[in-house]
Amino acid sequence: MKAGRTGRQALATAVAAVLALAGCGGSGGGASEAAKLEVGGELIADEQLFSAAKEEGSLVFYTGGSEHSEKAVTDAFTEATGIEVETIRLAPNKLSERVLSEVGAKKLGADVIRISGEDIIVALAKAGTFQKTPLQDGVKTAAGDAIKDDGLYFSSFDRVYSFAFNNAVVPKGQEPKNWADLLDPKWRGKLGIVQVGAGGSTAALTRFQFDKIGDGYLKKYAANKPRIFDSSAGQTDALTRGEVSVATMPVATGVGAIADGAPLTIAVPEEGAAGYPFYVGVGAQAPSPNAAKVFASWLLSKDAQKIAVQQGDYPVRADVGTPKVGDTTFPAADSGWLYRIDAETALEHVEEDAKRWRQIFGYTG
Repeated sequence: MKAGRTGRQALATAVAAVLALAGCGGSGGGASEAAKLEVGGELIADEQLFSAAKEEGSLVFYTGGSEHSEKAVTDAFTEATGIEVETIRLAPNKLSERVLSEVGAKKLGADVIRISGEDIIVALAKAGTFQKTPLQDGVKTAAGDAIKDDGLYFSSFDRVYSFAFNNAVVPKGQEPKNWADLLDPKWRGKLGIVQVGAGGSTAALTRFQFDKIGDGYLKKYAANKPRIFDSSAGQTDALTRGEVSVATMPVATGVGAIADGAPLTIAVPEEGAAGYPFYVGVGAQAPSPNAAKVFASWLLSKDAQKIAVQQGDYPVRADVGTPKVGDTTFPAADSGWLYRIDAETALEHVEEDAKRWRQIFGYTG
């Protein structure tokens, strides 16, 4: 089963609907001077916090998420609050390096950080990157374990890692539907994959491939001589141009590319797909700490979680639906289709998995 093309107009309409909802939540409109922030009937910030956040007027958001999905989020937040967001986006491994450097120099420029990778988030927390940020009473999550490390950071959604193909290059009737299809010799030299050290996404995909698909899967994939990319963004550009025909890909990255006109089709393979959390924390040295706390709290609101669903992400809340890409609705969160592991298991395997991956692909970058 696979998802077909998604038009820019359809996605824009869906996001606009969420923006409209966000803007009409009682006292939470962007143009309103109300003393507290309520969005969709939920209390996001009390009078004192929201007033201080409005006084700051803006915040800086460091993210390892995709450009398209984060723009939808920050546009909706600004519409709901009037608070501007400056976004700095890097691949998680590069973002981690930047954050640790800035924290070490006591010059962290981020108010809020969103990033994937259990090893990365633990390292950032140990370095003193985050401050504890209690959520407002009106914000409820479906998962009790969404809040991590006693409030230093929280899980904001689970991103899905599947694969996609260029439907302008792959002949009709030859489309790959499942992970096993990518081992066909006809794809030799036409596959793409992102190197294992790029972040939590590739670490999660590698664990899924070792544990769920089979120990020998990656060796057979490597035998098809895939092109190895340093980041999902570079790989997506190459896939869009037809330099490779099929590539592993975070679903939200594919959704953004399709909305921009890329001739891609996202697969929903029967064997399942990897799921990995994107964590959020407020910077310990946040230049705009009040705006940062409002934004962090808003990311768990119903309206913000709906945007995640529209990007193909599994929300942390149970009351906003299931991801859908094109005409395909993903299996339910509790169906077992999405391969998730807990943080302890991820940390246990991350280094050894990376070592094995590099050996299999002969990768030294």
